[in-house]
Amino acid sequence: MELKRYRDTASFPFGHLTIRDMTPEKLYASMAEIEVPIGADNPPFAAIGKKKVYVCISGEIEFEIAGGRARLGRGDVLLVEAGEQYSYHNGGYEPGRLLLLQIPGTDPQEASGAT
Repeated sequence: MELKRYRDTASFPFGHLTIRDMTPEKLYASMAEIEVPIGADNPPFAAIGKKKVYVCISGEIEFEIAGGRARLGRGDVLLVEAGEQYSYHNGGYEPGRLLLLQIPGTDPQEASGAT
């Protein structure tokens, strides 16, 4: 068992965002909380080598992925495939919070040849 306490984990600035890395040491993926202030955005970025799963904890965050748009509200989940170009913006009326899980792009079953 490994417990990582929120209160013991420091956050750090990342552009207009604030990140809190919540990754347990034994996890092969990474996990973080992202605070997205009103008006803040994450400029276009390619999810190279990792699949990204975003869970909206609070607020409303609008994502643009490969020309399509998705507005996430509390409890919504969005998968960004490895290699997809995406960006997001908080154009709402309250600060937003996202949970981000980054998973290596190769599916363990794909790597072993299983289907």
